Amino acid sequence: MTKGETIRICVLFLLAIVVLGADQAFSQGPPINTETALLAGFSNAFRASSQIIEQSGRLPGGMSGDLSVRAVSLIFPYAITQGRLVIGGAIPYLDKELDIKGPGRTTHLSERGLGDLHLFAEYAFFIRDEKEKTTRAIAIGGIDLPTGSHGNPGLPPGLWNGSGATNYSIGMAFSYIPARWGFYTDLIYRIASEGASFEFGDTLRYDVALGYRLWPVIYETYPSPQINLFLEFNGLREQRSRDFRFDGNKVQDSGGNRIFLSPGIQYIPGRAFLIEASIQLPLVENLNGD
Repeated sequence: MTKGETIRICVLFLLAIVVLGADQAFSQGPPINTETALLAGFSNAFRASSQIIEQSGRLPGGMSGDLSVRAVSLIFPYAITQGRLVIGGAIPYLDKELDIKGPGRTTHLSERGLGDLHLFAEYAFFIRDEKEKTTRAIAIGGIDLPTGSHGNPGLPPGLWNGSGATNYSIGMAFSYIPARWGFYTDLIYRIASEGASFEFGDTLRYDVALGYRLWPVIYETYPSPQINLFLEFNGLREQRSRDFRFDGNKVQDSGGNRIFLSPGIQYIPGRAFLIEASIQLPLVENLNGD
């Protein structure tokens, strides 16, 4: 497939949250792919998510490739101050396969194992609760530790499970929930550093989400089971990577901008559990090189 026609379909399914000690339930669950500024309710939790990525496109040298990634992420948030300050960690298990197709032959590469450990902190610096609506804003900070495998000379860096470097992120998220509706947005910048003689590009993540509580229309008892619908726009802009094995030059076939349209559905049977699913469809894929 030609540049700009890369197909990347990401399916998030069976995303379950188990709350260990929450003292407040949501009138609407958090969006699936966008950060939420509501830290109460689902903060002391264990969260597991599964993600499937399928991607095809051109590779440098006139070849093409088919990439398949299976990822299971484990997330452990803990409330220092309920609804105000949350810290936690997240680590993925990754199973990656890449088929490189050239004239007369196909090369199969694979890598699997744990990825980089992500430690994070979220602080709600603005909270305004009113009748049947709430407005909140949080600051987000994070650090990635190089726990995933990296530096294998037989694999392209994009197939490594980790970056081999300590990376940092900083950002904000905003949520406004009036009655059955929810409006969410975030902006998160990730600062990458060099590891294993390679430096992935810095990234800017930007998301906007609209949520709607489909059922119940009116709470007869609270909390009660609910079904929520989401429509999200998820963007990721990435700078070019640098390869220090070749004088630190920028990798021309790396980085770019992507925007996905992400519809999703969420079911919350009670205070302590939810299941949700989403599919990400590419709207904009302005990538650098092949």
